[in-house]
Amino acid sequence: MNRSKTLSLLPVLLLTVLSLAACSGPYQPCTVNCVVNGTGTVSLTLVSNTPPASPSLLSYKVTVLQVTLTPTTGAAITFTPNPAPVIELMRLQSATAFLGTLLNVPVGTYSSITVSLGNAQITFLNNTSATITNASSASGSCVVGAICTISPTAAGLPKVSSTPFPITLTANAKVGLGIDFNLNNSITVTGGTMTVTFTPATAGVNVLSAFNLPRNSNLTGNQLDLIEDFVGVVSGSGQNVTLTSQTRGTLIALTTSSTVFDPDPSGTLCLSPSSTCIVANQVASVDAILNSDGTLSIQEFEPLLSAQQDVVEGIVAVNPGSLTQFTIVTTDKIQAATNTLIGGLKVGDLLTVNLVNANPFLVDTKGLMIRQSFAGSVSNFTNFNNTTAIHPGQTVAVHVTSFTAATASASASSNTDTVTLRWSRLIGTPVSQPGPTFNFINIPGYFNLPSASSFEVQTFVGTAGADGVTNLEGITNVNAIDDTKPVALRALYLQNTTNSAAPVFFAAKVRQH
Repeated sequence: MNRSKTLSLLPVLLLTVLSLAACSGPYQPCTVNCVVNGTGTVSLTLVSNTPPASPSLLSYKVTVLQVTLTPTTGAAITFTPNPAPVIELMRLQSATAFLGTLLNVPVGTYSSITVSLGNAQITFLNNTSATITNASSASGSCVVGAICTISPTAAGLPKVSSTPFPITLTANAKVGLGIDFNLNNSITVTGGTMTVTFTPATAGVNVLSAFNLPRNSNLTGNQLDLIEDFVGVVSGSGQNVTLTSQTRGTLIALTTSSTVFDPDPSGTLCLSPSSTCIVANQVASVDAILNSDGTLSIQEFEPLLSAQQDVVEGIVAVNPGSLTQFTIVTTDKIQAATNTLIGGLKVGDLLTVNLVNANPFLVDTKGLMIRQSFAGSVSNFTNFNNTTAIHPGQTVAVHVTSFTAATASASASSNTDTVTLRWSRLIGTPVSQPGPTFNFINIPGYFNLPSASSFEVQTFVGTAGADGVTNLEGITNVNAIDDTKPVALRALYLQNTTNSAAPVFFAAKVRQH
């Protein structure tokens, strides 16, 4: 197995509100003969789309260094987040990252937005037809079929000046703007060399585009976007909840009378759903609504663990090597409060997982009505405690009971006693949508299945935003899916031993750009 080498990923503060003065010093856009007729508020989120078919990306990290709004006249508005957020773009195929809210933005017309990105790092399966020579691995190059990492010096300062720009901001307006990162447009592989650029030379080919918020059919009124499945350690009191993640920063949100509480995957926590389910030092997953004023409200709260433990979440990257061993690419982690074993493990790292005295596997349904309606599908995972239930492409969380750091010739390894199925995030091509199921093809290469194979996706209909109902973004119902455009899923991948399950994906989220 080739070893993934990654840069240090520092904890990132996910800012709830970014003040221009706080981020980049006193803001003084006008110095001579100026009249300011009021200010407005601009909230920014980030998503991604269109990964390349090859190489097959498992992790793609960037750092957001600076954001600049340029007016048609007058000085540009620039803010520098501190610390700079590190964003895992593959997660954003079906999720959303909240970059922050700009307060006191002068009224006027803005012609473009520029995002300065740096520190790119990509972990991928080389399913091209040739060795990639500039990617790190144990052998010094990435042969066909290997999983490797590249930390390129990415060039360019991407700017969005097309639709929805120009944007006119009026006094007291609260505007939401989504930024979309095109994964495929940023990567080329030529002659065995992978190149990453944020400003492609080809006319009309851009890495970034933008759109107005909201575009999620579940949202109403002053709601702009939905930040889903943010996992962290709980602190705070009363309605105020703070979740802190070692990999994704901090989320601060308020509970409301509409907040839904779901039990944990083991069925031992939050059995009587109420605000008493929120307990300090728990590990929990939260779905939060971004409001137009930049605040966050909790839509759904799910405890995952009663206390901090060493837990690594990752994508199963290759077929299991035995009944007791498989390999994942790290996508998230929770560290024990003291004496953590995994402090040096980073997003993008390979981790070999050994099942030792494993308990029966768990499934994190996060309120989705799978156990009740599709108990047979859930049993494809919960009836096992060996790799018979493990398939490439699944996302699992493993409790780390012992850990061996990576060496020059081997990836990191761990023992685990608990495996929980969590959410796969992927993009495919829809081919039919009879509703409430639809089929799609062109599954990512790391699933190790023919891309032409058709897979059935089960959605769950009901009142938009209600617990257990599939969240739809860019479409109002499953029948409205456009077969000419890709769809992104956040779904549980419940495959059987013969790779013939139908449905096989159970969608908590369907996004069509």
